[in-house]
Amino acid sequence: MSLVVSVMFCAGTAALWEAERQDEKPGAGPVTSVIGPPPQGIPAALPRELPRRNAVRLVRDGAPGPVAGRTYGPNARLTPMRGLHGMPFDFDVPETWGCVGGSKRLRADVVWTCADERGGSRAGGWIGVQSCLTPCGDTEQAGFRAELMGAELRWRTIDPATAFTESPAAVDGEPRMRVAMTYAFAADTGGPVDTLAFARLTGPPATLDTLLHLVNEVRLRAGG
Repeated sequence: MSLVVSVMFCAGTAALWEAERQDEKPGAGPVTSVIGPPPQGIPAALPRELPRRNAVRLVRDGAPGPVAGRTYGPNARLTPMRGLHGMPFDFDVPETWGCVGGSKRLRADVVWTCADERGGSRAGGWIGVQSCLTPCGDTEQAGFRAELMGAELRWRTIDPATAFTESPAAVDGEPRMRVAMTYAFAADTGGPVDTLAFARLTGPPATLDTLLHLVNEVRLRAGG
């Protein structure tokens, strides 16, 4: 375990899980597994270790992002998430955020729960990857997105591989904004599109720019 992740486990695990619990109350989001049980008689397969994506050198200039809003700006104070187990790419989160592996409510091949553990904003959510049937078609992607955010939400097509949604919500009677993104890519160079990178994040309206920074970050990193 890297030093960064180890420190986060010691300092912020309770806060991160509390943020996830608050975000995922019954009726406020998906309550079923994204993967679901395997068909009868077919054993569940363990997800394979995904190849590392090409490293992306990003300029932190606050330019418009590939999904929505802007990327991290030149004065952004960031914490690097490097070598997270199962993630085929690295990414940066705001300085006060941290990530822990797994989720109590979302079952996907790889999911990390990330939250503002020291900044007090109560923003957080999930970042991860999910394998698809080959090829990862429109119907399967739509099914994943419905489980991730709820079937009633409309998603916007950003490019042939990327979809995005943004919606207001309420947690404990307080206003929140929810954003989510999926990006379909080929895990193996030259292979079929068979993997989805995803981010699903929630926070007070004042944190929307931060949530969009993260969505763009995941999209850029996953693009390789």
